Amino acid sequence: MSVFLGIVVRTLGAGALFWAIFPVWLSLFWSVQGYPPTLRDLPRWYMLGAFNIAPMAAMVLVSPVAVGAAYWAARLPARRVFRKPAVIAAMLYMFLTPPMAYALLLVYADMWQYRAWDMIIPTLVRAYLMLAPACGVVGGLIGWSFKQ
Repeated sequence: MSVFLGIVVRTLGAGALFWAIFPVWLSLFWSVQGYPPTLRDLPRWYMLGAFNIAPMAAMVLVSPVAVGAAYWAARLPARRVFRKPAVIAAMLYMFLTPPMAYALLLVYADMWQYRAWDMIIPTLVRAYLMLAPACGVVGGLIGWSFKQ
């Protein structure tokens, strides 16, 4: 029962952890490009809206796969070559969450039925650039929590 409860807590906590980390990543992202954030930007970035809820929901939807893989990696014998639950969870969150969040936004905007791939692919690449680093940090923290 405690293993199941731990997986459920990590699954739901992924969304909350993303909500806490993503504005910090946005601050760094915009600062590197020469647009340092002001104090007025932070409340807007922490405000719940479609562009924050979609990645948080995507994190929760991807979590059973990522948390299950990290749990499996943490339980492997020590002689195995690749036994890094933090790296496995970070990679799975980084690669699976942005397309899921993008699909959720398309469904929310009622645009999914059009599927104009020539427009979707460049926007999806931008979604990876914006979301993947924060998703990787969240995945790394969740995978790190499986250390014994």
